[in-house]
Order: sequence, then C-alpha cells, then structure tokens
Amino acid sequence: MNKNNHKKNTISLKAPAKINLFLEILGKRDDGYHEIETIMQEIDLADNLQFEEIQEGVKLECNDKSIPLNQDNLVCKAANLILKECGIKKGVSINLEKKIPVGAGLGGGSSDAATTLKALNSLWGVGLNDGELMELAAKLGSDIPFFIKGKTSICSGRGEKISPVEVRNKMNYLILFPRVHISTETIYKNLKIDLTKKRKDVSFFLDALKYSESVGIGKLLFNRLEEVIFATYPDLLQVKHSLEFFDFCGLSISGSGSAFFGLCKDRHQAEAIKSKVELSGTGNVFVVTNV
Repeated sequence: MNKNNHKKNTISLKAPAKINLFLEILGKRDDGYHEIETIMQEIDLADNLQFEEIQEGVKLECNDKSIPLNQDNLVCKAANLILKECGIKKGVSINLEKKIPVGAGLGGGSSDAATTLKALNSLWGVGLNDGELMELAAKLGSDIPFFIKGKTSICSGRGEKISPVEVRNKMNYLILFPRVHISTETIYKNLKIDLTKKRKDVSFFLDALKYSESVGIGKLLFNRLEEVIFATYPDLLQVKHSLEFFDFCGLSISGSGSAFFGLCKDRHQAEAIKSKVELSGTGNVFVVTNV
C-alpha cells in the first residue's frame, strides 16, 4: 500500500471533555430518564482517537487498561451503529488514547462515541449532516448528541435537545479529579426529587455568559446533583472544602461527579492554584479553557 493510499484510509480526531456549568433536574420522565436542563461546555482536555479502515469488524485498542475493549464500549457501539444504519461493508480499527478521567462527570465516553460517529462519517464519505449525526448519537446515550457540535450549549429533555449558547469570553478553569469513579446510574438512582424546592432559572446564567466576566458567571455555577453526590460519597465533601480555600470565581462539581472545577479570573491564577493543589496529592489536576 503506498503512503498516499494509507493516508486516505485513516483519520485522527480529538474528543474533548465537557463540564456542566448549570444542571437542574425538572422531574422524572415516563421512560425512566430524568428531565434535565443543563449548560454544557466543551473544554480543551481531550482524548485522541485514530481510525483506520480494515476489511471487516470493529477493533478497539486503548492505553487505559480499565477500559473494556468489547462491543459494549460506546466507541464500538457508535462504530457498529454507523456501519449498520448506513449499510457500510467495511470495518474499522480504532486506537483510543485516554486523557479524560473515567467516571469523573467529564463526558469522556460520550465524547469518544460522538467523535467516532463524526470520524467514520468523514472516513467513509457517508455524507450525514449534523442533525442526522445527532439522531444517531441520541440512540447511544443522552450526553452524546451535544458532542456532535460541542462548544457551549443548553441541553434539555434527557439531554438530547440542544441549542448553542454564545459565550463572550475565554474561560479558564482548574479541574481536580479526586480519583473517585462515580457511576451516573448510582447518582440518579439515589436522587429524590423535592418538588417543594424552588427550581433554578437557567435564563440568569445564559445572560451572564453573554454579558458578564468570570466573576459574575462564577457566582451562578449550579449543580442540583451535588447534594446527592456528597450524600453518597461523603469524602468528596472534604475535597470541596479544601478547594474552597482558594480564590475561585466559582466552584462546582461536573455532571454526576466526581471532578470539581473552579472558574478562575485568568490562566495565570489557574496555574498558580494548580501548583498548590498538586502538592496536596488529592488527585489529577488540569488547567483548561473552553473550546
């Protein structure tokens, strides 16, 4: 195989992580999922995926030994879905380099699946538009459609209804993953919906993203799941208290946990806090910006 030919049959893409800047639970749905309203934002912490066309089947390799490589993996499911739905008579070998911690609420698995759909659409010239890719993504999981377009969006329903949000500023975060792996299912199972509690209105947050600086946005960070996360994993509350010592514009936990993110005034502040947090040995620390 000559080099040019080889190049044509491979593609590499990054799969960015996400954080939930705002997350409210509106109720339980008839299909067993929860009705949510959330603002998701892609950040520049990313997994790397490489795809190479093979004759048949879906093969997956990964640098993280804890990741299952069988057909239950979301990446394999995404590849098999596009093969089946689009009647492709080929196969793909996928190499996944994990950088996004697993079970952290940072959407790594969902992003990998969405990236697989985008990559194979391109590799095989399938010609699906974003809307069609999002429909396929919704068959795989609630967070996955968001990653087709990414950036910053408000997501509702069970997460599959997506509207892009304009963000005026570069946002700098420190992320701490305390090496606790949380299953989303566990958190939602333990969630008791208290309808007497006043729901948070997302519109204030949307205005802040458009018009405010980091300090104004930081005050509005919100995650309804925080209470149930800390009740289920009390050690994480200690982690939060240790982070409150720093001068973040705002501090929250992403999705169903366990990664914390602190919104900083600028990159310089984020780097300064990172060197201190790393000394504590509490977990993996990243400095990131919005994509």
